[in-house]
Amino acid sequence: MDRGLTKAALEAAAIRARESLERIELRDDREPGLRFRAGERSAGWSLLVQLKTGQRSRVKLGTWPGMGLAEARVAARDTRTRIDKGGDPNAEKRDVAKQAAREARNRITLCEVLDTYETLVLATHRKGAETRRALDGKKGLLTSLRTRRPTSITRQEIVDLVRKGARTAPIAANRKLAYASAFFNWCVDQGILETNPAVKIRKPGRENVRDRFHTLAELREIWAAAGTLGYPFEQMFRLLIVLPNRRDEIASLPLAELTLGNVAEPFDEAVWVLPASRTKRANALRIPLSPLAREILIAAIHHPDRPKDSKLVFTTTSETPISGFAKARRRLDLAIARARQDLASASGEDLDACENMPHWTVHDLRTTFNTHACEILDVPPHVADRILNHVATATRSKVMRVYNKSELFEPRREALNSWAHLLRQHVL
Repeated sequence: MDRGLTKAALEAAAIRARESLERIELRDDREPGLRFRAGERSAGWSLLVQLKTGQRSRVKLGTWPGMGLAEARVAARDTRTRIDKGGDPNAEKRDVAKQAAREARNRITLCEVLDTYETLVLATHRKGAETRRALDGKKGLLTSLRTRRPTSITRQEIVDLVRKGARTAPIAANRKLAYASAFFNWCVDQGILETNPAVKIRKPGRENVRDRFHTLAELREIWAAAGTLGYPFEQMFRLLIVLPNRRDEIASLPLAELTLGNVAEPFDEAVWVLPASRTKRANALRIPLSPLAREILIAAIHHPDRPKDSKLVFTTTSETPISGFAKARRRLDLAIARARQDLASASGEDLDACENMPHWTVHDLRTTFNTHACEILDVPPHVADRILNHVATATRSKVMRVYNKSELFEPRREALNSWAHLLRQHVL
């Protein structure tokens, strides 16, 4: 109903709206289209107009009581004049808001955006801290750009940084490029960037599927050399031979995941329950522990150099898992080389002709188990895949991977016990 608006009418409408929890709208009879709308929490002014395009629109003018009745009428007349000249106040406001957002984005640095990315995204990732280091850590791909505005970073700069890193570490450069591309995609999703400057940049390093595996004789050398390292790396490397799990899964092993039983109980009762949060595939897995694996774990837990109050099996600080894997590998390789030289010297061979063990990685121990388990022990491939906690695309159909959740616990126990028996015969 039309009515002449007054200060008292506005105050009464605002009170009724708060008490009734309903929205109340009043129209002004002096300024066509001027509306006062009051709700439970706020009240304000708007103008109903028809644009030059013929489209009807509601333009917000301001909030009450900050904008009074007289000011609202003046704002309504000014807005109508702009519209008569072909303007669109709502579109103009959107443009102003976009410009303000662009200016705000231009003021923040890449480091600040990365901090937000770490809080919102990387904090939920199992290797979030590692990813952040790869992005702008000491040797991160984007370290030299940390103080730059994200919108100023060009594709060519990313290409140059990737090439520079690939000169000494091509595979690491591949990983850093992947992390950076994911980060920039997030920036696009958040409206921080218009486009991803790392999109479609080729990986600098060629990644080959490794097929290196150890002979039983080489495993014997690694086992013996590990014995020179002492706790914790002696037990860790030996356990990696006995249990073909990923290095980080074993290195970060807490006591709470183990059920070892006591001496009087049979070894078949020993189980390692690996939670989904610590696996690459994010799936929990019960791992049967062979007698040999159990012996190594007990030796590590009761080793005099292990902090007694620690909740971790392998630790030197009591609070954190072991680190320094590269240094430990160098010590291990040196011990293997010395053992080969000692053997050559005892046999009267030329020491200069003594060959080092061919290059290998810790991950090759998983391939070694898979190869010997299938070829020597006749372990079914799908059982070996389950032990390695692989997706098993080569041995199971997509339907089976989705619907068959069997752990194959007993077949895996038999396979790991057979593997431990083989190691006792030819490696220990």
